[in-house]
Amino acid sequence: WLVPAGVWSFDGTHIGALNRLAEAAGAYVQAHPTAMEFDILPLYPTAPWDWSEVEPDYEIPSSLATREGIEWIEMPKYNRVYVSGTRDGVLGRVTRALTAGDVLAPMVTDPLTTTAAAARQRGLPILANTGRIAKTTLRMPVLSETLAGGVIAPGKFVRYVDGAVTRLGIVRSTEVSMNGVADVWQNFEIETHD
Repeated sequence: WLVPAGVWSFDGTHIGALNRLAEAAGAYVQAHPTAMEFDILPLYPTAPWDWSEVEPDYEIPSSLATREGIEWIEMPKYNRVYVSGTRDGVLGRVTRALTAGDVLAPMVTDPLTTTAAAARQRGLPILANTGRIAKTTLRMPVLSETLAGGVIAPGKFVRYVDGAVTRLGIVRSTEVSMNGVADVWQNFEIETHD
């Protein structure tokens, strides 16, 4: 989206400016695992209420996980948020489709909200991060069948199958540890919604 001259200034590092621009769009910066480049990725490439239509990047049976943890979080069930620019911005009313839009999240004000598209992109993560959320943490070996040398990166969709329970979610963080050349493990957190 276009940001008019004089609306925004930043004092800091280049990556700090990129992080700030990504945040304004409801996104984050992710470094490429092997190249000197990065991607700007949306926090929610698909809204959680549409995840039944998502084809996961990975399917992980519980037999691969050596450790599993789960934390349940209850978030307010917001279905509307106002996102506003400041000096030359817009006021966007972002409402979850097929809802009354009667549970308002706190208003977000950002000088970079200068178009309706920017307001919509910023509002989606606010409405998506609502209701009952499970943060599932898994520990498993790094397998060559997965991308990027076997590491499952944040932003990927995972279907975790544990007996009769299946959870589909998005990877939020990944940590890799090594105990020798052939003993490489990853811990990652999957955000799922009920």
